[in-house]
Amino acid sequence: MTWLQSLWFLFGVFLIVLLLMPIFIEVRLSYNPLENRGVIALFLFGKKVVYYFVALKGKAIEFRNEGQTMRKEIAFSGPEMEVLKELGREIKEKIRVKKCFVFYNIGLGDAATSAYVCGLVNQAINWFFVVLKNQKPTAALGLFDTVSYNIVQCEIASKMQVSISLFDVVYSYLHSVIITKKAKKIYKE
Repeated sequence: MTWLQSLWFLFGVFLIVLLLMPIFIEVRLSYNPLENRGVIALFLFGKKVVYYFVALKGKAIEFRNEGQTMRKEIAFSGPEMEVLKELGREIKEKIRVKKCFVFYNIGLGDAATSAYVCGLVNQAINWFFVVLKNQKPTAALGLFDTVSYNIVQCEIASKMQVSISLFDVVYSYLHSVIITKKAKKIYKE
């Protein structure tokens, strides 16, 4: 075996390691329904990749960053939505949740009503955490709430860190495309 052949083996090993190495993704979301504005940020290995200001306008979502504004109609039907739904089901099983934190600040102007509503929100989020912990037992979960007793305010934020390998993403995408094409073929017959 020559030294050139051993370099090709190194390239193959590097490619396999790259496909199987987990990718750490952090998603940060925040939304204020009173002012109809929010922020979506995506971090890859701790570096910011995507950062958008978000606003809901009727049946459309408006994304805005430093220089451009995009408007996307919300459609919950169509061939691409079917592929995305199947992709979501596939990736849900393969993804590893590392951290999930929820922060919120709610105030309704009345102390008693604010406390009741925050208690209900705590119960709903804790129920979601129980379901998540049952499916992903290694996840670190946290709920941080603030009650604004005398002012009207509503802000919700979430920070989630997950890991998945590139191989799992590619496999899940290909599998979801094949399944939706096969289902379309069956429905046509």
